[in-house]
Amino acid sequence: MSAAPPTATHRSAPNRHGLMHWLMLLATLSWAGNMIAGKEALREISPLALAQFRVGGAALILLAAFFAWPGRPRLHIARREWGRLIVLALFGITLNQILFIGGLSRTSVAHTGLLVALGPVMVLMLSVGSRLEALTGAKVAGMLLSFAGVGILTSGRFSGARQPTGWTGDLIVLSSSTVFALYTVLLKKDAHRYDALTLNALTYALGAILLVPVCGKPFLDMRWRAVTGMGWFGAFYMVVLGSVIAYLIYAFALTELAASRVAAFSYLQPVIATGLAIWLLAEKLTSGVVAGGALILGGVYLAERERGEEAARLVSTPPEGE
Repeated sequence: MSAAPPTATHRSAPNRHGLMHWLMLLATLSWAGNMIAGKEALREISPLALAQFRVGGAALILLAAFFAWPGRPRLHIARREWGRLIVLALFGITLNQILFIGGLSRTSVAHTGLLVALGPVMVLMLSVGSRLEALTGAKVAGMLLSFAGVGILTSGRFSGARQPTGWTGDLIVLSSSTVFALYTVLLKKDAHRYDALTLNALTYALGAILLVPVCGKPFLDMRWRAVTGMGWFGAFYMVVLGSVIAYLIYAFALTELAASRVAAFSYLQPVIATGLAIWLLAEKLTSGVVAGGALILGGVYLAERERGEEAARLVSTPPEGE
């Protein structure tokens, strides 16, 4: 008996997976471009005002999408759950964006992209410390390799030819990766309670509110009428592409592709961001960026290689923390 011909579903599966890979590439390009857009916006907008604009704008779009969703779930959130959501918003949105944008304003795109790429290693360290994962030789080697890369990346900042603010920016970006890693570990306990859109609409809304005590006055004092077209383009890019569309693509791709395959695209992000910065911002590619970047990405790969699909799902949140 001859084999049955492939059905339309079987024929369309490879095409659907191919589409998901193209969409993930689009999301990766959007996140890489987010750093370029941030640099453009920061030429005219203060870091704290930009953080409030980005998070507040994203919150409005996500909330509008949630309420326009015909199949949206009914929310019955207990007081204790609100407390957990506030903690998630504090680390994943509020502190992360203050530190990320503040650090980006003080260092290069290449350094920002590579330090953000350290996220999985930071998650691994916190997971081991919380006894969520066992420590192995490969994981230790990966962590040491990554932080050796950080040392090489930042060591050039101490030479007399460079401004010390660059090293300060590196440290601030590294802090943003740390708080986002903490958010990722905390999220593991609550992610099953909400779908992606609901969770992000809630955390962005709460994060925008929590930003007000720190960023509210700089936002109101900002001379928005003086911002040029390029400044507005950078700011809106961070809101629409960097915070909303790229994440929705990311969450959608996770329903079709293995989390480990989706996470693999994060290796492209710092490479693309560095290339765009050289092209559009005239940043220079130094030997420290090449050597440090190779060690960081190699260490992340080594540490992640044996963690498996479950661990990949632990880090299946936007790689920014951006």
